[in-house]
Amino acid sequence: MDSYLIQIGKRWVLYAEDLPVSEGEAGRSQNHVDRIIRSLAARGAWWATGMSRLIRAVRDGYYELQNRLDPMERVFKRMRHAGPMRLHFSSSLSEPEAEARLKSLLAGQRNRHGAWMILDGLLALGTLPLAPFLVPIPGPNVFFYYPALRTFSHWLAWQGALAGFRRMPPQLVAREEIASLENAIGRNGITDSRAEIQELSSRLKLENLPEFIARYQS
Repeated sequence: MDSYLIQIGKRWVLYAEDLPVSEGEAGRSQNHVDRIIRSLAARGAWWATGMSRLIRAVRDGYYELQNRLDPMERVFKRMRHAGPMRLHFSSSLSEPEAEARLKSLLAGQRNRHGAWMILDGLLALGTLPLAPFLVPIPGPNVFFYYPALRTFSHWLAWQGALAGFRRMPPQLVAREEIASLENAIGRNGITDSRAEIQELSSRLKLENLPEFIARYQS
């Protein structure tokens, strides 16, 4: 897995492009969930209709939630199934410094997602008794299932951080482009560095990096 350690202001982030999806795998999980929803709705029974509404609410809420997360959370969730790590870092850092920064970032993400996983899990258990009353009610009831969705997402990211530790030490690659990227952001901020961010992302062959960095705009 090619990962990119980047300093954005005072924050260190880890970026990776979406992992390639095997032919036939794209959309398989979503299609499977859609079939379950249609099958339940076709039964006509009150319990089946309620379950189809619940599954649809959780599914839609989960996909919407992905767009509101810290974008680095998605990187760690993908890291669970990635291969050996190759870390690209700023040429202004030495290899020991880059590895130490990565370890610190992995530890921080492991602790953060582990703590929130427990907290949101407890909140999800607290809302569980309300589920029978919420399922039949139409509308955006996904907010009641939010703790369960977050528990699941934090668990995946926590697993990704643990997987990152198992793949230490990574192969290290110093990049002048990342040093230039960090300098541009540190000098002008994200908004005023858009052109440089776009150019340097193109040189790194990272199509979605500008959008990722823009999410950290204060």
